[in-house]
Amino acid sequence: METVIQRIQKALRKEFSYKGILLEDAGDGFVGGWIISKSFEGLDGKQRQKRVWNLFDKYLDEKDRTRLAVFLTFTPLEKKTIFDEDFSEFEKPSKKKSFFAGKKTMSVGRKNDRFGQKRR
Repeated sequence: METVIQRIQKALRKEFSYKGILLEDAGDGFVGGWIISKSFEGLDGKQRQKRVWNLFDKYLDEKDRTRLAVFLTFTPLEKKTIFDEDFSEFEKPSKKKSFFAGKKTMSVGRKNDRFGQKRR
């Protein structure tokens, strides 16, 4: 007997590559996941979500649809940019941290307030 995750995956595979689908148990019987597809290129977030949810409406019954949680959609380039980025430089400990704000970098530390202004 198929599980709800298997039925969701089967529905998604009607339109998306098996390699681009990652599903997980979101707790309490809900299922969420990520869908990575070149077919999302040129579509805004609303169009992507409509495409995914139309697929669910077409291939899942109402009981299975009540088990759906959040499904994030990415193009392969977005996935690479967001998830394959090397964040090792941020893991190095430092005494003083900076953040980018507009055209200049503002220091954040004991001598400055949260807006980068010198404390009096």
